[in-house]
Formats: sequence, C-alpha cells, structure tokens
Amino acid sequence: MKKLNSKKADSKIAPLFAVGTFVVDYQKVVDHYPGERSGTRVTREMISNGGAPLNILVNLAKLKVNFPLYAAAKVGKDLDGKFIVDCCEQNGIDISQVAPIEGASTGYTDVYTVENSGKHTCFHFCGIGDTFSRKDVKLRAVKPKILFLGSLGALGKMDRYNSEYGRSGASQLVRDARKQGITTVVEMAPIDRTATLADFKETLSSADYLIINDRVAEGLLKQELYSENQFDPELARRVCQQLLDCGLNKAVVIHSGAAAVFLDADGNFHHQNGYFLPWEQRVGSAGVDHAFGAGFLEGLYYEKPIEDCLKQGLAVSTICRRDLTPSGGIEALDQCLDFCEKLG
Repeated sequence: MKKLNSKKADSKIAPLFAVGTFVVDYQKVVDHYPGERSGTRVTREMISNGGAPLNILVNLAKLKVNFPLYAAAKVGKDLDGKFIVDCCEQNGIDISQVAPIEGASTGYTDVYTVENSGKHTCFHFCGIGDTFSRKDVKLRAVKPKILFLGSLGALGKMDRYNSEYGRSGASQLVRDARKQGITTVVEMAPIDRTATLADFKETLSSADYLIINDRVAEGLLKQELYSENQFDPELARRVCQQLLDCGLNKAVVIHSGAAAVFLDADGNFHHQNGYFLPWEQRVGSAGVDHAFGAGFLEGLYYEKPIEDCLKQGLAVSTICRRDLTPSGGIEALDQCLDFCEKLG
C-alpha cells in the first residue's frame, strides 16, 4: 500500500488538523452482554472508522464543512490500514502525514453493542498507533487553524514522558501548536483504569480547550454529575472548574447524551439541553462523543456563539445514534439541526 495524498482543498483556507488514535472499529451487535466465563450470540457485525481524530474528520466531512481536513497517524501496511486510508480518501481528508508501516498491525477496537439497550463496550488494541510520537506531526506543513489531539490516555508513546522534551510528546505538541498561533483542542478517554487526572495535567496546562464526556469526567475526578438520575448543570460546573484549574487556557466542555456545559477561564458558563431521540429510532451509541466533537468544532472553527456550538454538538450526537457505526447516520449540518428541531 502506497502512502497517498488526498485531493487538495483550497490552500488559502486554514485546515483543521486531527491527529492521534486512528483505528478500525469492528462493530458487533449481541443479544445481551455476558458476564465472565459466559457467552452471548452475535447477531450482526460490520466494520467502520474508529478513534477520536479519525471519527471527527469523517464526521466533519459528512457535515459538509468547507474548510480542509488533514490527518496525522500511524497505521500498518495491512487490510485495516488500507481501510483507514481509503476512508480518508473517500471523505476528502489529506493523508500526507498518515504513515503506513511495513510489518506493523493497525490498531482496532472491538465494539459490542447490546441489541435492546444500544449500550456499547469497547476492547481496544493499540497496534502501531502505540508508537505515534511528536515527530510524526508536521505542524508547519499544514498551518491549521485548529489542532485536535485525541485521545489523551490512548496515545501510547505520545502520552508518555520524553526526556528529549522534558515532558510528554502530547504536551510538547500542544505547546508547539500554541506558539504558532494554532487553537488546540484535546479530547480525553483513558484506557488504563489506573489513570488519574494528574497524569494529564501537564498536557492540559498547555492546551486551549478540553472536550470530555460525563463518564470520563466522573471517573477521573471521582465526582458525580447526576442528581436523581438527571444531569445536574451545577455539579457539572464544579467539575469544569476543577478541570480548568489544571491550567487550560480557554475552556472545558463536558457533554452527555442529555446535555452539555461549557466553562471558560473568565468564568462564563453555558448549559445546553440535548434532544430526545425516540427509543425505536436508536440503534447504537458508539461514536456519539466524536459526533458531538465534530458539531462543536464546526462552530468553534467559524467562531460561532458558544450556545450554537453546544447545540450543534448535541444535534450531531443525537443523529449519530440512528446508526451502529460512529459516522454512518450523520448528514449535512443543516439536516442534523432540522431533524433535531422537529424532535423538540
């Protein structure tokens, strides 16, 4: 498999550059989730794009954004690597910094979704992506408006301390980006169950924005975001403040299926309720986090009001639930918003 370049977009428009965990998702639907030393029946299966940055890029392409999309990642010279390259090519994503490595295995995630509930569980294999490093990202060759890095806690080598920089590769990357005037957005989804917030403080202190889901935020901070089974904006505000206290330069976004909140370094707080998709229309939940991220980032790129950014993120994540895969149900942004407005 040759290293390919996608069709170039207008070079005068600054791109969005997404880097990090690029994997293939192997989606499997089961009739129930078994306990240990038990079994279940797989009723359907399919393959799709996976990993936060790849999903974000594909979703933005499906939203019909008119700014260029660039990727940086490591994949193997294998069938999964070819799938990722082809996926990027089909969606007009520049892959000049996607490196297919001979003799290496592309990372993948086995995603098991329970038929009746739509809830999913993931089993992640890092593959060659575990060796992705700061040196694999050429910022000056892209000159993006926004750098998206994901997912902290699943980046392998880039998450770890590098003696050459005196910090982690992730921290060095966002520091270098900010020095070049690039807006930096990081997403966090640790796969190590022993991970703590302290493991990521250095990178967060270098970044502009953090996007994080409710489940990860609760786990890292050991704080509840729900009161009487309802997403509680005031509890979410407190958690946002704790995350901001890590040194983030601009803001924190916490999202769930029900709502999203935003708190910036100046104390400006926004809360946006989500949309209710009827149960009979729900197929899966894999990728809803990255669907939200794509909707939010489209608004951030165009410097829309934060209320609109949150609303877009929640609309795209709602649409995403209509398909088993992370991107299969997503349509142009106007269509996503129109659909969700009709839901009420």
